[in-house]
Amino acid sequence: MANLQTAYLRPGTKAFTQFKTQARDHARQWAQKTLAIPPAKWCLLDTETTGLDQDAEVIQVGLTDGAGNILINNSLCKPAVPIPLEATAIHHITNEMVEKAPSFFDVYRELVRIAEGRVVVIYNKAYDLRLIRQSLQRFSMPLPFAPARVECAMLQYADYVGNWNEYHQNFKWPKLEGGDHSAVGDCLATLQVIQKMAQGI
Repeated sequence: MANLQTAYLRPGTKAFTQFKTQARDHARQWAQKTLAIPPAKWCLLDTETTGLDQDAEVIQVGLTDGAGNILINNSLCKPAVPIPLEATAIHHITNEMVEKAPSFFDVYRELVRIAEGRVVVIYNKAYDLRLIRQSLQRFSMPLPFAPARVECAMLQYADYVGNWNEYHQNFKWPKLEGGDHSAVGDCLATLQVIQKMAQGI
């Protein structure tokens, strides 16, 4: 909803109130439709990384099914770049912890196998997919990632919460509520956010 042209909308107007209500309703319907998918047919994906920049890599992968059952349990990956202290301070993953871990490519092969044909929900789709692509760049033969589709829970939740950013003319991106900065923990937190939207809480 917030991707529509909204330059004419101003908070406090009748048009904006209607737009905000429609955006929230659309997000709630998305959540309800997602939860209506059989749990074995969709999954939640999250990663922890060395950072945010163009050289950052994935160092932990978590995957659960739509009921919250763990499919990939915080699998560590050894990156080609060191983990900065500021990143470790957030997710508590150290260079020593990943020293003997498999490569991201090895973990990614398992991710591809499990996620193939399922709907994949990621809290911040654009970020995680970018980091996955970056992490595969040092491998010459990346496997295709072929889910049924990939959905972004954060953009839906932004519409649901409805905090307007006047400058960008869209809804502000909310931080993930209840996450613990582990990949599986953030998958489960994303599921709780989806359930919250579906219930209209």
